[in-house]
Amino acid sequence: MKRPILKLMLAAVALALSVWWAGGPSELAAGEHYEGKVERVIDGDTISVLTTDYERIRIRLYGIDAPEKKQNGGAESSRALSKLIDGRQVQVEVEDVDRYNRLVALVTFKGSLINLKLVEDGQAWVYDRYCIRQYVCQKFKEAEKRARQAGVGLWRDQNAIAPWDYRQNR
Repeated sequence: MKRPILKLMLAAVALALSVWWAGGPSELAAGEHYEGKVERVIDGDTISVLTTDYERIRIRLYGIDAPEKKQNGGAESSRALSKLIDGRQVQVEVEDVDRYNRLVALVTFKGSLINLKLVEDGQAWVYDRYCIRQYVCQKFKEAEKRARQAGVGLWRDQNAIAPWDYRQNR
């Protein structure tokens, strides 16, 4: 076996053991920062990132809620997020860990806050229930108001259903 592959495999095993020993993402504190490559866009508000330490983490974008995959606008929202960051190096600032053990975070690419960009482009709602960081959430709310007024993205549909209502009615 070639040495670089062996080193990578050993690093992966060491990382897996350290995550197992530390208890996984639920042990992480808010405010931690990561940098990594977006490996996959799961849906309009969830991504998988491979960190510079070769740790694979699932991230739910903080303060926003995009349409579900099967919901009107879901595929469009996922495509919009893919165009912005799929395969790109991003910065991640952890805010919380959700009940599915995903990191909830602010994600930045080249100085642009992706969470905010999705709201500005009408690809996501502000998730008032969980958006509690006042300064950031106020920016999100202002962006949502402008997107609604402009009728962009999901706001082209005047009867757009919020994802939390869609999930509750399923």
